[in-house]
Amino acid sequence: MASQAVGVVIPPAPWWNDFLCGGLGTVGACFISNPLEVVKTRLQLQGELERSSGGLRHRPYRGILHALYTIASTEGVFALQKGLTTACLYQFTMNSMRLGAYSTFKQLLYGGEDNNSYTFFFKNVLCGATAGVIGATAGSPFFLVKVRMQNRTSVASNVVSTQYDYTSTLDAFKKIIRERGIAGLYQGTQAAALRVGIGSSVQLPSYDQAKRVLISTGLVDDNWIGHLSASLVSGWIVTTFMNPFDVVSTRMYNQEQGPNARYKNPFDCIRKISQTE
Repeated sequence: MASQAVGVVIPPAPWWNDFLCGGLGTVGACFISNPLEVVKTRLQLQGELERSSGGLRHRPYRGILHALYTIASTEGVFALQKGLTTACLYQFTMNSMRLGAYSTFKQLLYGGEDNNSYTFFFKNVLCGATAGVIGATAGSPFFLVKVRMQNRTSVASNVVSTQYDYTSTLDAFKKIIRERGIAGLYQGTQAAALRVGIGSSVQLPSYDQAKRVLISTGLVDDNWIGHLSASLVSGWIVTTFMNPFDVVSTRMYNQEQGPNARYKNPFDCIRKISQTE
């Protein structure tokens, strides 16, 4: 008599699974991407509110490769990992909340699946934007310190924008709270919410949509190749949409607080950059 195979019922993952996996996954990527984050921060801050025509402009970095070489040769190779601890804390906090909330909202809104491709996309945009704002707010204090530590240099020729003397993440938190109170840790949160909200509203839905289209057309299967292909499409789209707000966010976080602040809010920052640079 042939034996019958007994079906194995796999229990659903706990609610906190997406939060934890989302956070840990991005922390691992942070070790590889942090040197580029250091370069990106300095490129976005150099030439701040300097007119694009006429006059002498202080731009020590001529591009990504030149910035990598300049920082490594004048400050040491390890300078390319400035702010690494804070960057990891930011990525874990922001992405655990963002990715976890995105999955949770999809389940609450429509059970995570929608056969109508049009409503599926726009529902995901709503979930992505909301999750992005939550994640940006949660990780805002770490992003503030990350930007300032990555821009910090003792080499005069490499200095761009305002400099802050923090020896560690904890030292930065202590100094900011002592000078500006708890509220000082949330400087620039409006810009971060705008940046990550727009980025998430594009990134997360475009990934789901790209994966669905690529698999349905038979170009790829539902495996790691399909997921990688969808990620590449999503990454290109989100970078295009989010970069202007990334510049604004970096400058809002790095500016001095109080009466010496250059920008009143993200929209004032956009206006001044457009008019001046």
